[in-house]
Amino acid sequence: MRVEEKIAGQDMVPALEPISERRVRYGAMNLMVVLAQLAGWVLLLSIIDHSEIHIALRITAVLLFCLLLQGVFSMMHEYCHYNAHQNRKLNYLIGWVSSTLFGTIPTLVRVQHWGHHRRNRTEPERGEFIHAGERAWVKFIRYYSAILGGLWLVTFLFPIIVVFLPYSVAKWMTSDEEFNTYSAAFNDFKPRDWLHMRLESLFFYVFWISLGIWGPWHWQTLVIAYASFAFTWSNLQWVFHINTPIHVIEGAYNLRAPWLVRVGMLNFNYNLTHHRKPHIPWQELYRRSDQKETQPLWYRYALVFRPPVRFPEDTSVLEKHYF
Repeated sequence: MRVEEKIAGQDMVPALEPISERRVRYGAMNLMVVLAQLAGWVLLLSIIDHSEIHIALRITAVLLFCLLLQGVFSMMHEYCHYNAHQNRKLNYLIGWVSSTLFGTIPTLVRVQHWGHHRRNRTEPERGEFIHAGERAWVKFIRYYSAILGGLWLVTFLFPIIVVFLPYSVAKWMTSDEEFNTYSAAFNDFKPRDWLHMRLESLFFYVFWISLGIWGPWHWQTLVIAYASFAFTWSNLQWVFHINTPIHVIEGAYNLRAPWLVRVGMLNFNYNLTHHRKPHIPWQELYRRSDQKETQPLWYRYALVFRPPVRFPEDTSVLEKHYF
């Protein structure tokens, strides 16, 4: 039987996220942001789809689409922490709209995300390291498949199959939990969550099939736009955590980014501040972060593409450095 790893900070993150209704102060703003994101989604897909527009402008639209959907993910992330709106139904509505634009279902992301806070820098979340018991070639394939777009692809495909799967399958999906955080996440799903996901997946089917058949854009446009986003989003999920201290909370970085990128991401680049205080809304992350306690986003992004290496015996080499 595997002995569960115990790392620093785990006792500081409860099994269930503490919820405080009074902390939500930006509900009306978040509703407007979601509407603006929806309008931007329509506009950018229309530009990408328009063959008479200059190719340079269409490529720019693809890049902006990727940035826009990073912000859509950030708004979905606010829903996960019950930060999107003080009204529970509107909070869910924001999560539902943003997850639909993202390409997944809200309950899947909500349950998995708090699990990430609890498992951060444990073995299942150290994608950059090969541990005892792992085969190097399997780790390479898994890691590069994930960062090159596989993470998003899994979140897109799961709603397609979950409608056919009984809750009992969740236990089987944990079989790879030792080194796979997404497998470990299925320990957290309750029967009620599973039912919600199956119901949400029905709308997921209706939306994407309708968009592909009767939508205003060619299906190739959707493939190009979402494949580009899948690549950028998937590798950005690792940028905050690789080569950080083995600590559930402190194992993250705040990353400096140009103003447009920071605003487009809704300050999601201030990930360390978020792990320290998950209740802080995105509107306050920047000003409540120490700007001297950062690294540049471009530098961390380049590190993501290095191949996995053996886990160091001396973990002091993972201490953070700011510049």
